[in-house]
Amino acid sequence: MIIIQELHQFEDGLRLAQPSAAHDWDGEQWVVNAEKVALLDQQETERLCANVDAAADSARTALAGDPLKALEYAQAAIDAQAFQDAGYPKKEVPLSVAAWVAKGRSAKQSAEQILDKAAQLSDSLLTLRTLRLKAKTQIRACAGKGQMDQARAAADEALQAIRQLTANPAS
Repeated sequence: MIIIQELHQFEDGLRLAQPSAAHDWDGEQWVVNAEKVALLDQQETERLCANVDAAADSARTALAGDPLKALEYAQAAIDAQAFQDAGYPKKEVPLSVAAWVAKGRSAKQSAEQILDKAAQLSDSLLTLRTLRLKAKTQIRACAGKGQMDQARAAADEALQAIRQLTANPAS
């Protein structure tokens, strides 16, 4: 006895369900359409890369915060560097450095803290950029060889690394 399951009604009669979006009916059976496979793989590749970009964008926001605040911090780092390069002149403390001076913290200490924080942020952002670009290159390389499982694995690894970076930013 033959048991046939999952037959579907099509305009020309009953047949097995289409195995995937990459299959076409040739009148007798479902066959893989190479053009559809290539198109679906290309779409999947772009989706994987877009996911990596989106995760990196979220991570960048988590690391650097509001773009205007990040610009403020960048200016403070430039001012602190100039202050350091000038030898920490007591009568020429930049306003952005002076704003960080508090009881028990000198202008020199403030400048050094600003520069340390800027270096940490720069390191984290560079790490994020490297992760993102390497992942996209690896995804595309795997996909170009028809290795979509490896492309998905590369995307998953990158997403995990990005999550770890935001969970443990450079200290």
